[in-house]
Amino acid sequence: MPLLLLLMACFESPPAPAEVPPVFVRGGKVLPAGSKVEGVVLPDGRVLAPLDGDEAPEVAACVPLFQVDLGDVSSGVARGGAAPDTVVAFSPDGTLVAVGTALGEVWVVDGHSGEVRARRTLPEALVRTLRWADDGARLFVGEQSPDALLHALDPADLHTLGSLRLADFVETSAPPPADDLYGVYTLPAAYAIEGLAGGDLLVSAVHGWNTDDGRRNRSQLVRLRVLDDGFEVVARWPSTAADAVFGGVSVDGRRVAVAIRRSADGPDPAGLPVDGVQVLDDRLVPQRAVRYPVLAPHFDSVFVWEALALRGSTVFAGMGDGRVAMDRPGQRVVLDVGSPQLSGDVPIAASIGHLATTGDLVLAVTARTNIPWGVERPEMRPPSAHPGENRLWAWSTEEGELVPRYAFGADYDLAGLTVRGPQAIVGAGPRQTDERTDLFGVLAFDLERPEAPLSAVCRTESPVFWRHALAADGRIAAIEVPYLAGEEVRGAYRLTVLR
Repeated sequence: MPLLLLLMACFESPPAPAEVPPVFVRGGKVLPAGSKVEGVVLPDGRVLAPLDGDEAPEVAACVPLFQVDLGDVSSGVARGGAAPDTVVAFSPDGTLVAVGTALGEVWVVDGHSGEVRARRTLPEALVRTLRWADDGARLFVGEQSPDALLHALDPADLHTLGSLRLADFVETSAPPPADDLYGVYTLPAAYAIEGLAGGDLLVSAVHGWNTDDGRRNRSQLVRLRVLDDGFEVVARWPSTAADAVFGGVSVDGRRVAVAIRRSADGPDPAGLPVDGVQVLDDRLVPQRAVRYPVLAPHFDSVFVWEALALRGSTVFAGMGDGRVAMDRPGQRVVLDVGSPQLSGDVPIAASIGHLATTGDLVLAVTARTNIPWGVERPEMRPPSAHPGENRLWAWSTEEGELVPRYAFGADYDLAGLTVRGPQAIVGAGPRQTDERTDLFGVLAFDLERPEAPLSAVCRTESPVFWRHALAADGRIAAIEVPYLAGEEVRGAYRLTVLR
């Protein structure tokens, strides 16, 4: 045998490279870098491809597509401040993501690669809210600042196309001291920006602040026509700013609903459903007021804030005392989801923090157990967990009732609720009952699978803020926030987009 063949016979052939299996995500699969298939190439070379008939698991995997650092907020976290307020939204076509931060910055990044397309700082401001125009040609941004400016920005470079000073409607107040962690919240702000038929905007201008003469409130709904170089005021309600604080706003067709609270000194103003909901038409003409009874003796008021949805003439509201209500003219349905129960001699409750509707479903998220303010003492802790705490609830609106569909509970601390068609996401936020670090992220739900609605668990390094966004193709935009572990600040303040 020739020497070369003899030497070759003494060695086995090297093993073929191991084939890396795809990672199945919701509605697709992620393939290794260099894969020659049709799909979206991710920043690290991996390919996000359609399923093409592959069998995916019931609970899919979830992978980060990219991350963008949003700045340093560690000093506020180290001093015991709450998670930094942040807003995030996909553009209508899903190609871009806009972020507004607690540092007053507006970011626009590519929705697939994370490439920063534009960045701008709004001075002396927190970005309270933002909304894309329906055609994606403008980004509307609302400040919380002494001027409470509403901006129309060009998303290409974030230059100003027009602005409106909302403090002219709800008054201004002095900038807070720099070391006041919560002082920014005493400034006027655009609390909500909603789209109306014909392209007009509905903006909620809100202000609550302290003066030498006591606590004051001013709020007003403003309908605006968007012009090439600014805004035109079409209507306002009330005609002069209300002595109240407006909370959640919901729009459906030609109807508007707004939650109304009050923190000012003195008697409540006449004609406003304080601790309730006002329904108006889109011309901002009042149609009806919805008021709720106080759940005495454990509560002395009713708190409705973000947990508000309007569908046709029906108002759905979640309350701080744990109730969910469905109100249509002549009918009311109330569920005691997290309402007070006694644990020994201590009342415990689970607040409804978030609520949404989609199709014939009503969804709500309950918070962790609390002791009602009216009986709480600083040294007290809930002696046990409320049976309705920390869950995603779903009901169908069959025959005018709220019929239970499911209640999802887990060890995650649920934060926020975003719904898009048959898909929903809930954040897994800061830990309230332990120091575990393996339960941060986002939970995704397929609402067409009531028997097993959890469709994916998307883990993150840091807790997720309660505002998040969901694209039509299933991409999730989450805001990770730092947290305090003992005296050490851990985690990051960043945008993470997952699939």
